[in-house]
Amino acid sequence: MTVNNRLFIVGGSGFIGSRLVEEATRRGYPASYTYASKPLVTDARGYRVDLTGASAGDLEKFVRAEEPASVIYCAVPAPIVQAGEEDHRAISLEGVKRVVAALKPGGRFIYVSTNMVFGGGKGPYTEMAAPDPEQRQDPYRFYGLYKTAGERLALESWPDTIVARTCVVDGRLANGQLSPRLAGLFQQLKAGQSLHRFTDRYFSPTLVGNFCKAIFEALEPEFRYRGILHLAGAERINDFDYARKLARYLGYDESLVKPDNLANSPAMRHSPPDTSLDVAFTQSLLKTPLLTVDEQFIQLFPQK
Repeated sequence: MTVNNRLFIVGGSGFIGSRLVEEATRRGYPASYTYASKPLVTDARGYRVDLTGASAGDLEKFVRAEEPASVIYCAVPAPIVQAGEEDHRAISLEGVKRVVAALKPGGRFIYVSTNMVFGGGKGPYTEMAAPDPEQRQDPYRFYGLYKTAGERLALESWPDTIVARTCVVDGRLANGQLSPRLAGLFQQLKAGQSLHRFTDRYFSPTLVGNFCKAIFEALEPEFRYRGILHLAGAERINDFDYARKLARYLGYDESLVKPDNLANSPAMRHSPPDTSLDVAFTQSLLKTPLLTVDEQFIQLFPQK
């Protein structure tokens, strides 16, 4: 009897999605994915779908055609902070409805979510903490609101659902280049430029490769848990200390990193100060170790 392990990745051309597609093909999964405008260079089958446009309904057709055993939903508006409310609704909520309508009974659904569902700034948040995105008054408000709605819909409408929240994912793109945020830090430090980082904003930095490994462990038949997982880095840290650690690890002058606070930034002053994720419960379920910041740097820059 042939076991169906077909995998369908919605949002496969984004940063996280492209790494998931890469990992799927490396592991030998029969994989397919959706992309918004440009397909990946991969053996996986790509389907062009604009979830905010006229082709949004094609998602159901493609899922039905592929008959996947599992769907990983990691589509997000790009760029997140500039997208309007309707785009967030279409991608983070309506797309979930389309997948649930098309997925065959017994199929597994993994909905990739975010720490931005928390707006109260009272982290680290556990998997059992109630989302409160309505408290957000920053550019991530709609993102948090509709990711929360997507989580709820997935959990309530599909029994075989895992909501995989993560937080500030960095690492290397499928082509080996550093992700934009990390590349910016690296280039400034390398050039000897000073940079101001917040001492009062805490997060759980996550390495994309570590996240992907944890996702694929959750796809294994013996992984029985269903519900919310926090697939983020194992360390709660602020922006300032993170940048200083990076400078120290790379051998650059860490005094280039200057302390700042949210109140001094017009764009960030309304951001919640702590949306870090507590990963203790999730780690108790996983064999894959969720990495500290130093462990992430070792994997990113092994020559150091």
